[in-house]
Amino acid sequence: MRYEVSVSIGFPSPFERAIALATHRPEALFPNQLAAIRDLAVAAHRKWVGYALGEPLPSGERVQPRTGNYARSITLEAEADHSYTLKAKAPYAAALEWGRPAYDLREVLKRSHQARRAKAGHLYMHIPFRHGTPGAVGFASVMPEEVYARARRVAQSRVVGVHHEPSVHDPSVFARRFRYQWGDRLTLGDLEALGLDTSDPQVQRLAGLYRFEAASTPNESRSAYLTFRTLSEKSPPGSWVIPEHPGYRVAGAVYDWLRQVYPEVMRIALEADVNRLKALAGGGA
Repeated sequence: MRYEVSVSIGFPSPFERAIALATHRPEALFPNQLAAIRDLAVAAHRKWVGYALGEPLPSGERVQPRTGNYARSITLEAEADHSYTLKAKAPYAAALEWGRPAYDLREVLKRSHQARRAKAGHLYMHIPFRHGTPGAVGFASVMPEEVYARARRVAQSRVVGVHHEPSVHDPSVFARRFRYQWGDRLTLGDLEALGLDTSDPQVQRLAGLYRFEAASTPNESRSAYLTFRTLSEKSPPGSWVIPEHPGYRVAGAVYDWLRQVYPEVMRIALEADVNRLKALAGGGA
């Protein structure tokens, strides 16, 4: 399914528009209307990318960006006929837009090359979860101020190497593995000492929090805060089920916005083009 907004340029009368376009190039006749269409397309692209990066949708929901790939996949393409096409090329864009059914992540183990096989024979893999600092948006988990203050003092962990192992599903495919130098981590006891309720699932998900060095600049050291959980074929049923989501309708929100604003924008642009042509006609008389 796709959204489409059609905007006509030219004079209000179809006859006048047809005659004008038959005798002149549209760029010369309607520069303000063409510029308005271009500006609307650019604004729509910017709005879609903003939503993809976690800005609140009209519904109040936010997309939770993890890698930024969805936002980077949104492109604006200009056509020769002065039309514009906005696309999101991420493979999961449709699911974000229209929703998805509930899904058991344990199914991933059957095909992911990142899966490992335990000595007991079952498949498992380690899943990293990143936690946002206070005030961050787009994270499923954001640390309270007191946890962040404590986590900043934890000795850093870092990636110190990479190696590759044959996939448990296809020995011709090699899975990338990281080697870590582990620092300290926050325990449930540490969280309890901060006065937090460790029976709260939102607090429990912070147990085992590591501070990793992240991309830094010469003038600024940055950290990423991660916990690791083990996804396993032996995990209890339902423990790794992603609930059904009806969809964010991200592009739909942009479509609704365009339909709301373009009539007035194009009316003003048409008026500017008519006045320009009147001025040119008067100047040449």
